[in-house]
Amino acid sequence: METQTVRPKKALEQELIATVRALQPHRARQVLDFARWLQTQTPHVGLPDEEITPEELALEEKAWEATYLANQEKFREMAEQALNDLETGNTLELVIENGKVSTR
Repeated sequence: METQTVRPKKALEQELIATVRALQPHRARQVLDFARWLQTQTPHVGLPDEEITPEELALEEKAWEATYLANQEKFREMAEQALNDLETGNTLELVIENGKVSTR
């Protein structure tokens, strides 16, 4: 995984805007929904600007990998079901607005 560099907020905002402008409208809405979801999350306590050390990141990645490997077949089944639901139109879009989750 690539290490994130610390950039001034203004530069980060400009990069985000440029990236979102390059997306198709439905993808830009997904970015907005994700950003709204992030706003509902509790920041890491004691870590400035939610930055984590490379060691903490490595531990987190190992934990996710272990979870994935232990549940790989279940994740595969869930992915197949999700694709089937999408193909049959049996899905709803998840939307987060003003900290509230809804579907449309």
